[in-house]
Amino acid sequence: MNLIIRDLTLADEPSWRELYREYLEFYEAQKSETSIDLVWQRLTTEPPHIQGIVAELDGVVVGFCHFHYQVSTWSDTSQCYLEDLYVDEAYRRHGIAGSLIAAVKSQAKSNSATELYWLTRLVNLRAQSLYDKVATKTDFIRYEVSLIESD
Repeated sequence: MNLIIRDLTLADEPSWRELYREYLEFYEAQKSETSIDLVWQRLTTEPPHIQGIVAELDGVVVGFCHFHYQVSTWSDTSQCYLEDLYVDEAYRRHGIAGSLIAAVKSQAKSNSATELYWLTRLVNLRAQSLYDKVATKTDFIRYEVSLIESD
């Protein structure tokens, strides 16, 4: 198996769209095609609003990671937020997710970020088994307020 972690390119769009839809389905999120188009645009605009990398195994894109930088009130540098990480279920447990995280960590360090962080659902125990090995679980709890008015 020849695993390559590389920047997302325009040629990856069909594979990315398929994997992104699987990712949304996994998290039981419903997005319109317009919303998916917007994510793709944010990933491929120059310079991109959101960074994207892919995992390519023997010429097939089998995973992706999206991340971006933000300023912090706790530091004089930026932090890197790993927003999305997904590996095709058929290719899990082969170190691909760990390789994607390592690549983001490397890029974040190169961009002088002082922290790399991400969120996952409490029920995503499979992912947490990896995350517990490569990161420190914090005691922060996330709160959300929807700003979208409902009828």
